[in-house]
Amino acid sequence: MKKRSKWLAFLLAAAVSIGSLSGCGSSGNDTQPAANEGTQEISEEASEAADDSASADSAADSTGYVVPEEPVTIKFLHKGPEPDGWDAVYEKYLEMTKDTLNIELDITWVEHADYKEKLNLEITSGSEWDLVFDASWVQLKNLAPEGYYADLSSYFNNPEQYPGLAAAFSPETMEANIWFDSMCYIPLFEVYGNGIPCIWYRLDWAKEWGIGTDGKINSYDEMEQYWQAAKDAGVIPYGASQSRGFFQQLSLRGDAYPGSAEAGLQQFTAAGLTVWTYSQDNQLLAYAVEGSGDEAFADFPEGWQYDFGAKRYETFAEWQDAGYIDPDSLSCTDYNTPFQSGLSASIVGTLDDYVGVMDYEDTLGEDSIGFFVYVDEIRNMEPGAIAVDYSGNNGLAVPANSEKIDYTMKFLDWLFGSQEAHDLFQLGIEGVDFVYGEEEGTYETLTSYSTDFAGYGWTWNPTYALISTAYTDEALAYREYEYDENSFTSLPILGFHFDTTDPELSTAVAQCNAVTSQVATVKLHGIKTDGNGVTYDTMADMLKANVDSAMENGGQQVVDALVEQLTAFLATK
Repeated sequence: MKKRSKWLAFLLAAAVSIGSLSGCGSSGNDTQPAANEGTQEISEEASEAADDSASADSAADSTGYVVPEEPVTIKFLHKGPEPDGWDAVYEKYLEMTKDTLNIELDITWVEHADYKEKLNLEITSGSEWDLVFDASWVQLKNLAPEGYYADLSSYFNNPEQYPGLAAAFSPETMEANIWFDSMCYIPLFEVYGNGIPCIWYRLDWAKEWGIGTDGKINSYDEMEQYWQAAKDAGVIPYGASQSRGFFQQLSLRGDAYPGSAEAGLQQFTAAGLTVWTYSQDNQLLAYAVEGSGDEAFADFPEGWQYDFGAKRYETFAEWQDAGYIDPDSLSCTDYNTPFQSGLSASIVGTLDDYVGVMDYEDTLGEDSIGFFVYVDEIRNMEPGAIAVDYSGNNGLAVPANSEKIDYTMKFLDWLFGSQEAHDLFQLGIEGVDFVYGEEEGTYETLTSYSTDFAGYGWTWNPTYALISTAYTDEALAYREYEYDENSFTSLPILGFHFDTTDPELSTAVAQCNAVTSQVATVKLHGIKTDGNGVTYDTMADMLKANVDSAMENGGQQVVDALVEQLTAFLATK
């Protein structure tokens, strides 16, 4: 496997060239010393803990950190249950850092289903936490604009005192993850994209039915042939869950299309509406709501002067009418089990699922599973095929009322300061939970620790991302393609976040959501009957009627506010 030297060199070079970044927020703790005030004097307690015969300066390490004599405990609200093997990992961490950090962790492990509500309650009530998981799909959009999270710009602009953070988080990455003028969000990701999108299917069945190249499906035409053959054989052609339906098929992860970013197009979603924007040179030239009809896109660039985002739902409707999707998809919560047991012929996902899905071959038989990368440009591994905004879908935040921000950031600096430290938490104990592969940049799991740990909630970072040795041949090639920064292209607008915390706007969002929710799920399944029981002749008719109603019920206010905020944001660039 080729070494990702170019990518690492980029990160290191970026770290060295860090400039001064400004943030509008503050730590919310007036007594806390700034992280860039020379030698770091974390607290009077830490200084007093040093030997009486030594000064704080002599006790400090090369970054200015003074190891406290008594352990300092930071509290972490973690999304997800405690992984098997954690106790041993934690003991190893304490052993490694006793003389260099002396920071202990008090972790509250919260079940995934309960986390969103608990985070909001804990933060808004002023409970004491030093580190939490958050994301745009959790509470970040609500908590960040209200100042609940500390601005951390000084820590990410300080390679002398925080070299680990500087190496792992480039200035470009952090700038793209500023929320409401504050660098309060620490993005967690291993690659800029969200996985190579694919459809998992039965390779052995495709081969038996004479579809594709020796069973390998290479196009949607062949995929439809496969679905039809599965239907004829009495098998569910495509298994889907209630929340996904046909999911992001016929698009680039649901938020872009081949060539759309290069044309200056980008979508923003709010209140169930998808607003497409056309901008050039930081000027907003046009915008339109998806589903509102072709005429709404008249001012878009040539080739995009139609309701392009709504077209894929028409195809979904055709697949629904053809009987390709599980007839019980709207009530299904688990589509993996039927596929694993041979009751369905395909499911949607990404190559991130490779290890887990390929384990199904233990039951289904060797060489029984294949995958179809359904975006042509990605399937052909073209440079710049994946449009991204360089934001992290998952991340960490430090509550502004924490009195241990410096200690928390010093812990994170250690965690992201070396491959050894990072892998201890994400992969477990070397030789027990995992081993490094023979090829550089690879690893092999020995226990379920890394899967149970779920690094997206704490440790994901491209600097230390490794590829599992379970990836072989074509899957490995796609994985390497995904780790190459040249595979990505930038969306036109980076760092904009729509603030809906204004009470009147929040009311409009709620009113609009009540309307858009009537089609939000059914359209993904290709169903042309909305939540009110009204059936339409075409998907376009249903979407148009829903958008028109939504715009009359708060939607216009939402769109106007989004455009106003976006225009103001672009004016600062």
